[in-house]
Amino acid sequence: MSVQSMINTGTHQLLSGTPEMLLKQAVKLMVAKQQNAMVALNSESELAGILTDHDVMRALAHNDGQLGEENISRWMSEKVITCESDCKLSHAIYLMGRHKIRHLVAMENGRPVAVIGIRALLAKIHENDEMEINVLRDMAVARIA
Repeated sequence: MSVQSMINTGTHQLLSGTPEMLLKQAVKLMVAKQQNAMVALNSESELAGILTDHDVMRALAHNDGQLGEENISRWMSEKVITCESDCKLSHAIYLMGRHKIRHLVAMENGRPVAVIGIRALLAKIHENDEMEINVLRDMAVARIA
């Protein structure tokens, strides 16, 4: 199963802004859309960075609990780990573990299409495991009968 199967559910919309977007605007958007991460796109709509809930916490800790008037470019990660949308779920988990990240940006034709979080990825894998277990159980029951 691929990352595309998660994108197709419609629950992984791409939340985006620009590097110049104010951090407090980005936080309001992330809260409103119930997302833990968003991408920053440059003027050519190319991936410039990713802002995660962890980045927001670092900003708050640095600024004594205030978001201030800083742009997200100050806090976002510019080195973004990506995968193609046809990437297998197991490889997506491998990438997250290897790079010690919790969010992966799925790409299609060089453009970001979704941000995939580790919790959603693990839930999808668990869902697939449950389905496989049910099929194997049904096959075993049919063989006995």
